Amino acid sequence: MTYPTILPPGSTTLEKALEQVAASMLDLPELVRAVWSPHDCPIELLPWLAWGFSVDVWDADWPEATKREAVAGAIASHRLKGTPAAVRTVIDRVDPLITLVEWFDDQDTMEPFTFRLDLPLIADTSIAYDEALIAQLVRDITTVKPVRAHMQLVFRLFAEANAWLVSGTQMGGVIRLDSTADTASALDPSWALFIQTEDGEPIQFDDGQLLEL
Repeated sequence: MTYPTILPPGSTTLEKALEQVAASMLDLPELVRAVWSPHDCPIELLPWLAWGFSVDVWDADWPEATKREAVAGAIASHRLKGTPAAVRTVIDRVDPLITLVEWFDDQDTMEPFTFRLDLPLIADTSIAYDEALIAQLVRDITTVKPVRAHMQLVFRLFAEANAWLVSGTQMGGVIRLDSTADTASALDPSWALFIQTEDGEPIQFDDGQLLEL
């Protein structure tokens, strides 16, 4: 294949030959524009593009569409970083049913510059809140939340009991158990094997069981 020349007419045969060799070596697909596009970047290179865009929250298990959305919104996310909107964005990726409560919305029970996440009842959500998911949620929120703000998680468990009598009357009972991870305690090295808030307080269920890493 002969490539177009940019040499002057008086060039030597050797110069023309070298030009053709160099042109063939540089005849590569023009992928630069695509690589830097969140929508066109090859999926195998998308994590590197996320790093280049300084994406704070990333999960290799996300669907491709979620990954591309995170990269495409990186600049806008950095503009919102340190605001409730940034925290809300992280929460919605996990479960939109999580309620974000700021301290001024519940001044009777919350200290200034704190916020609380009320996780939905087990019966109301299809999300399985296991140790890995909770650890990811705490880590991701810590990355984008205001530095002065401290987080509190509240888990609500739901149980329903039914009993049937001979007459056919149905009796139902509802039990709601609340558990709160208090972030007021100091960091304890003995909790290193358990999921903790950014203040070092281990997170536990209503029965007192700690969530292990």
